[in-house]
Formats: sequence, structure tokens, C-alpha cells
Amino acid sequence: MGKEIKFSNDGELDPEKVKIAVFNQIDFALSEYVWSEINNAFSICWNDEIGIRGWIYEGQIEKSIYNYLINQKILIDYDKIEKIVEIILDYIKITGGFLKD
Repeated sequence: MGKEIKFSNDGELDPEKVKIAVFNQIDFALSEYVWSEINNAFSICWNDEIGIRGWIYEGQIEKSIYNYLINQKILIDYDKIEKIVEIILDYIKITGGFLKD
């Protein structure tokens, strides 16, 4: 695996604000349905794969979301997932929080 990254667990993030951050920063179309599935996949990875230890490996979340979407028969370019995850992680770093259940 790649480099480990640590994030703070100081507060909760509002999922609607995360969505707004993503939609305001992407330069491609993203349907509400696909966003909902990406959000679900991110939450599963964040809560179940990464868990409370707060450590992730570079690319871990992107790969998890991509595989989840493939299993849901949703096709999206991997680079778009990378951009979305980058925005979400930047938002987490800026706000110092973690996602609500």
C-alpha cells in the first residue's frame, strides 16, 4: 500500500455541505443518483473499512468506491472518483471532522 494519511475526528460533517462542496468544485456532470451511490460507498469505506483508527492509504477510498459502483453496475471514470474523493478529503481536513452516520 501507499502513504498513510491521518485525519482528525474532532467534529461531525454535514453530508449536505459535503455534497455542495463536491458539486461546486467538479467540472463534469454528476446525477443525484450517482452522487448518492458515491456518498454511500464513501460512507461504507469510511465507517467499515477505515473505521475508528483514522488511518487510510492513498488510493484506498477511490478503489473502494470504484469497486462499489462497478458492483452496482454504475460506470464512471476512475479519475472522476479521484477528483470527488480529493474534494471530500480536503473538506474533511478543512473542517477537522468526520462523517455522520
